[in-house]
Amino acid sequence: MNVKDLVTRAGAGIVYILIILLGVLGGRFSFLAVFAAILGTGLFEFYRMVEKDTSHAISKIFNIILGELIFISVFLYLENITAYALPVMILVYLLILIASAVFIRRHDILHGIIYSVFGQMYITMPLSLLMLLSNFYQNSLAGEGYDWVPILALFVFIWVNDTAAYFIGSLTGKHKLIEHISPKKSVEGFIAGIFFTLLASLVFAALYPEFSRSLWIGFAAVVSLFGTLGDLFESLIKRTCAVKDAGNLIPGHGGILDRIDSLLVAVPAVYLYLIVFFSF
Repeated sequence: MNVKDLVTRAGAGIVYILIILLGVLGGRFSFLAVFAAILGTGLFEFYRMVEKDTSHAISKIFNIILGELIFISVFLYLENITAYALPVMILVYLLILIASAVFIRRHDILHGIIYSVFGQMYITMPLSLLMLLSNFYQNSLAGEGYDWVPILALFVFIWVNDTAAYFIGSLTGKHKLIEHISPKKSVEGFIAGIFFTLLASLVFAALYPEFSRSLWIGFAAVVSLFGTLGDLFESLIKRTCAVKDAGNLIPGHGGILDRIDSLLVAVPAVYLYLIVFFSF
């Protein structure tokens, strides 16, 4: 990578980080706006990838709109505005898919339904859980309502893990992690990512001692392990669809989906981890 490409990649990365920080630190409405935009873009990139070689019977625009409505419904539930919107949106979505299977006479209609539902499970569900995670600590760190601390920790741990894995892997990586999926990932980079993410957890343990060091260390370990899994899974999707990047929105980085791939698997894992941790 030449100097110009490196500068472009670094600059685009900084802009991306600033946008994420705006969404996380700006409050619940800022979170809704930024991550609704990320959701819509991610869904568009995903459905465009899987439609690359064929036109599916179910429109990607329909899937994007319903994904956004489901995401907003979660926000309305957390704001105590209505508890009906979320189940209604899910039911409407499923009924439309079932009606499509009945009335659209195409041999590949089932494939269209499968890819539609998988996109929502892969992108909409984790980002909706991310919103729920912003209310997980509400009685412990920031009072009632939106709390950015766990969201910030999640992103910081992902960034530390990815950065350490990239640089250490590039410098010292000799043993491939899973070569047939992601040839550039190495065992050395994977170990370095875990190590530096655990170090970052100690910083959060010092800044937010309301919770134990063991919670933060476990939090970081879960993010590192499942974030790497998410990265590998998106690489598998891209390899299956025969594309280099999910998009080209972020110069030097690819698309939004290429930036949030680790997040999409890490969020459900972290949410489950916190539930289990606080159960004992």
